[in-house]
Amino acid sequence: MKKAILPAMIAALLATSAQAATVYDADGTTADVYGRMQFDIKDDGTDSDGVGSARMGFKAVSFINSHVDAMARGEWQIAAENSKGSQFTARHLYAGFQGEEMGSLVFGQTDTAFYQVVGVTDMFNTYGYNVIDGIYRGRQEGQIIYSGEFSGFSVGASYQFQDKSKALDNSLALALGYQIQDVALKAGYSVEQYVTAEDKKNYGLSATYTMNDLYLAAVYAESKQDGVADFQGYDLFASYNVVAATTVYGGYGFKENTVTNTDTVDEVTLGAQYDFNAQLKTWIEYQADMVSATTADKHDDAVTVALQYNF
Repeated sequence: MKKAILPAMIAALLATSAQAATVYDADGTTADVYGRMQFDIKDDGTDSDGVGSARMGFKAVSFINSHVDAMARGEWQIAAENSKGSQFTARHLYAGFQGEEMGSLVFGQTDTAFYQVVGVTDMFNTYGYNVIDGIYRGRQEGQIIYSGEFSGFSVGASYQFQDKSKALDNSLALALGYQIQDVALKAGYSVEQYVTAEDKKNYGLSATYTMNDLYLAAVYAESKQDGVADFQGYDLFASYNVVAATTVYGGYGFKENTVTNTDTVDEVTLGAQYDFNAQLKTWIEYQADMVSATTADKHDDAVTVALQYNF
């Protein structure tokens, strides 16, 4: 499972690997580097592949005053030499300000504020999260993002400027959450305004429950774009740390196109993870697709076994 298991960590824009190493610490400035190496053996019912990948990142923080620090983060996904597509893919590239009282205000590429709501089920190592795919567009460039927490409340707002590659004029996302003891509730809204197409509006609700080694999460999301497609669906996730080194987890996702009345996602995902130590882990995940075989969204059941080293 992903390291960000707690709702508070999900919402944190500044979260980095638990194994980050400080490479510079002087004169009020610190710089950390982190990353991972991973190898997957995947079987999608048609082919079996061995796929290697890596991830590298850094985070820098420097003192401004007793209330505010300057900060920056960069993170890239690195494909193996023979992989298709780009070798380097930017994930997070931003700079800005952070403070315990003010929260964070950053400029650049990262998740939108809408992810603070729907990201609570984005916990699988390999599969899952297909319900949100197509509703939430993922990390976006050219943004201004604010995130803060105040007396149990969490707030988020992001604005994205024009993106000509997607014919996007601008987009806005808002998120509001409240946590009481082990329960967290969140709601979000985003609107994407396109140059020629109709506006796309997304709505999301989520709830999480955390108690010791148990984590439960649920998301409801819908997307409306007149003349294109309307989607609605829900995503469920549960994990339990059986013993110190072993965690079992699973989830169910469902999404339908309400214009054509067809199911686009109907899947169960199960997994188990074993941690050799704080750096090295392995997992196996299986995904069963139950979408009708007559639809274009149908795919074969799939399984992945992987090994990952974090530093």
